[in-house]
Amino acid sequence: MPGLTVLLAAIALMVALLIGGLWIAFAVGLGGIVALYPILGQKTLTLFGLTSWDTGTSFVLVAIPLFVFMGELISSGGLVQLLYSGVAKAISGLPGGLVQTNLIACTIFAACSGSSLASAATMGRVAYPEQVVKRGYDPSLVLGSVAAGGTLGILIPPSIFFIVYGAIADQSVGKLFLAGLFPGLMMSSFFMLYVAIRCVAQRGLVPATAGANPGVGWWARLAGLLEVWPFVVLIVAVLGGLYGGIATPTEAAGVGASVSLLIALAYRTLTWRGFWDACLGTVRTTSMIFLILISAKVMAVALAYYGVPSLMKDFARSFGSPTILLVIISFVYLVLGTVFEDFSLMIILLPFVLPAIQAAGYDPIWFGVYMCMLLEAGLLSPPVGLNLFVIQGVTGAPLGQVIRGSVPFLFLLLTGAVIIVTFPQIALWLPSVWVG
Repeated sequence: MPGLTVLLAAIALMVALLIGGLWIAFAVGLGGIVALYPILGQKTLTLFGLTSWDTGTSFVLVAIPLFVFMGELISSGGLVQLLYSGVAKAISGLPGGLVQTNLIACTIFAACSGSSLASAATMGRVAYPEQVVKRGYDPSLVLGSVAAGGTLGILIPPSIFFIVYGAIADQSVGKLFLAGLFPGLMMSSFFMLYVAIRCVAQRGLVPATAGANPGVGWWARLAGLLEVWPFVVLIVAVLGGLYGGIATPTEAAGVGASVSLLIALAYRTLTWRGFWDACLGTVRTTSMIFLILISAKVMAVALAYYGVPSLMKDFARSFGSPTILLVIISFVYLVLGTVFEDFSLMIILLPFVLPAIQAAGYDPIWFGVYMCMLLEAGLLSPPVGLNLFVIQGVTGAPLGQVIRGSVPFLFLLLTGAVIIVTFPQIALWLPSVWVG
């Protein structure tokens, strides 16, 4: 096994570059090249090129730009307002009023976009002016609900997060999508229940008519459902083909992108400018993800040359108790999750953590869901959770208000993580019965 001094120096360089503000992909990639060069010499650059080609031509990873394009079309094509309006009418009467709309709309948008930051930013732009500025809802509750609802974007399928995790961990993307379904719906239900209980207990949080809305009858609710139905069709088109065993994740992504484009054209909400913005957004996001993924694979090769997977397995077995190992890993993810974006943190840590998790006897599919929930909690963790800054940026609200509103949802996420540790079948039952 090569000397670990070079590897430690490469990791130290990577960390220094990250702290200095260099883009994640370049910091991780340079660290991998520095670690490999003493072993492979000039072949290191050849390895980097082959890894880039292998990643860029992967059939499974083609799903990423297609799902990103689907979410961009919904956002840039003016369909978010249609979703928000339809949900608001359909659920009129629930305690919490339009705050419940935030959570349901975020859940549906998450199932279409697969991105936490995109979900939070998009719904924050729509919800805050309507609820706080226009109607007088409690700012902290509204801000917290949007920040928390946005985190569901990486848990509820189709999730870009799970596609990347599956590529790195060599796990079935279809099974990961299934594993995230029940935990995602569970967390959405927890959020809605919390809002309902708190709004009943503290009447001043929402306008007096928000819970009852007597002016909205059953016909209006039905009209709201009709406004939401295109999104239901989109979700069924994507997940139905995948879970029915007639489409791969990439093919399902192609169906989703096509259906979302047809919906935007049918409702005449998509302008040439919106289409152009959707295309540019897709290129930017996809390029970022692929660059990070290529760099992560190079670093993973370097770690394999230095025997790190074996060392991590020995490290895991040295604890004797898998629970202690899981607690330590959870603490690391929660702390670093306040600083790093979810994709970046997953890719940086996974080559170190996954061998230890597997040696401890944990299912990689289950761990993908659990890690996802930890990263969601990190997005809400003060003082520097990224979703907090996204919401503050798109609404202009004081950061303190965003934090106060988000902390209760953070504890709900941590509670959900504990629940799936205690009852892992919540995440594993659907994948175990899937025959696709």
